[in-house]
Amino acid sequence: MADVQYVQWISKPAMGGEVVHGMKTGRKLGFPTANLSQSPDSIENGVYGVQVQIEDELLNGVMNIGVKPTFGSRFERITEIHLFDFQGDLYGKKIQCVPLFRIRDEQKFSSFHSLLQQIKEDVNYARTVFSRHGAVQRQRIS
Repeated sequence: MADVQYVQWISKPAMGGEVVHGMKTGRKLGFPTANLSQSPDSIENGVYGVQVQIEDELLNGVMNIGVKPTFGSRFERITEIHLFDFQGDLYGKKIQCVPLFRIRDEQKFSSFHSLLQQIKEDVNYARTVFSRHGAVQRQRIS
C-alpha cells in the first residue's frame, strides 16, 4: 500500500446514479456497498477514495469500479461504494460521487479471506488519507 504522504490525487468529474440492489456480498463481508445503476467510462477500473453526496450530507468512502474478477468473469462493469460509518437504506436514491484519489488497480484474489484483508487495508488507507489531508469538504458537490 502506498504511503499517505504520496497520494495519487486525481481530477475526475462527479458521477452519479441511482442506488440499486446487488449481490449483497459486501454486506456479508462486513463492508456494505451502494451499487450504482451505471459505471462511467471516464474512470479506469480500480479502487478509489471518494466523497459522496446524499441529499445535503457529504460522506467519505471507498469505491470499487470494475468487473469483480474474484467472483468470476461473467459480471458486467459495476460501481460499488462503501461509505464510512453510514447506516441506512439508500436503495432507489440518487447519489453523486467524486473520485478523489486512486488506491490501487482492480485485482483477482485467490480467496475471500485475501479479498477481505485487502478491503480492510483499502478502507484503513482511505480513512488515513482523509484524516491526514483534510479532504473532507462540507459543501455541495457541483
